[in-house]
Amino acid sequence: MAKNRPAKKDNNKEKKGKKDKGVGKRMKKEAMIQAIISVFQSSPKEPFNYKQISKIIGVENQVQKLQVVDILYDLSAEDIITEIDRGRYRLNGLGTLAIGTFARRSNGKNSFIPEDGGTPVFIAERNSGHAMDGDKVKVQLFAKRKGAEPEGEVVEILESKERTFVGKLQVAKGFAFLITENKTLANDIFIPKDKLKGGKNGDKAIVRIVEWPDEAKNPLGEVIDILGIAGQNTAEMHAILAEFGLPYKYPSSVERIWHRPAAKIRIRSRKRSLRRKLRTGRISGG
Repeated sequence: MAKNRPAKKDNNKEKKGKKDKGVGKRMKKEAMIQAIISVFQSSPKEPFNYKQISKIIGVENQVQKLQVVDILYDLSAEDIITEIDRGRYRLNGLGTLAIGTFARRSNGKNSFIPEDGGTPVFIAERNSGHAMDGDKVKVQLFAKRKGAEPEGEVVEILESKERTFVGKLQVAKGFAFLITENKTLANDIFIPKDKLKGGKNGDKAIVRIVEWPDEAKNPLGEVIDILGIAGQNTAEMHAILAEFGLPYKYPSSVERIWHRPAAKIRIRSRKRSLRRKLRTGRISGG
């Protein structure tokens, strides 16, 4: 009878395991540079060493950790970061401050327009300070990396534009949201139930943003007027006018005309035309 032979050790597998140990996540150099810069820009006042940076961006391989050291040295040579003490770096803001207008976009491509007419500066959402479209702000400009667009961070909101938005109410049990199609705001507006002003689910409403806490994803708002049920002619017409800051309340005699069948047809056909004219400036909202 043949004896059971002990299984042979898979030396190749064992060697492979040793070889893989410590390899960790591989990252291309350009992606690593961008990731490192993003870490500093997310916490512009905080210093980091290469071990902290490596952990944050997910680098475990010893070879790539050494690459992190080299990148930190290069970024320091380019004045993008500053070595505040041995091996510890902080973002170099260079103390450059500028004042201008903040332009918010729902796709996250916010920008800052300097009041002296200089080149627009990209402001990432994490560096926006929850500034709203049209706000006058003070921005700290980051050191410009070669080949990259200029970036900055809002450090102070000097003047706030009227923060009112038109949209559709979505009412839940203890709270509500305003769902808006405004191209300058990606986040729905949270509304406490005691600030609904009688608004119901599906109503068109005008809401004012009253606060946007630093750690909150959504701004907090209150209803200032209910325009009617979404989809109804009067509510939709009022919504278009309110969106552009135009008067939307008229004498009852005019309101009655809007409810006549012939008038409803004309209103439906002119809604798009009105919105287009308002957006192209052919009708002034001032």
